[in-house]
Amino acid sequence: MRTGRAERSRSARPEISSPNGLTWTLRRLVLPSAMRPHPPSEFMRLSDPSTGWTPLPLGIILVPLGLPFLPFVLLLRALRVLPWTLEARAYPWGRRFPPVVHTYEVRGREEARIALARVAEALARGDGAPEVQGADRVD
Repeated sequence: MRTGRAERSRSARPEISSPNGLTWTLRRLVLPSAMRPHPPSEFMRLSDPSTGWTPLPLGIILVPLGLPFLPFVLLLRALRVLPWTLEARAYPWGRRFPPVVHTYEVRGREEARIALARVAEALARGDGAPEVQGADRVD
């Protein structure tokens, strides 16, 4: 049962090496960006030193409240009302420092798969910030 799990995980998040030495991780995000908690690498940037508040407790509370709406989000994506979000992420200075992120939005599941393949090809060629036909750049 677990034999194909690692292979599925690798195929869901392919890693592309570019000629300039960066390793890019590509993925199609299931949760919309408004429902996603902030990654730990961004907590210092988002924290307020005067009050000591960080977004971690709020994210832990809001994500479980938003998960019941996920089937509706997926239905709206299937009807091409909401776009899929594609993300290419690289850590040029190591995991502790902010990543370089390219984000795209594409309507349609098949179009998202094609756009992800085009982003992978462009990053493998060494394009710094590739423009992908049929995808809107969000950055």
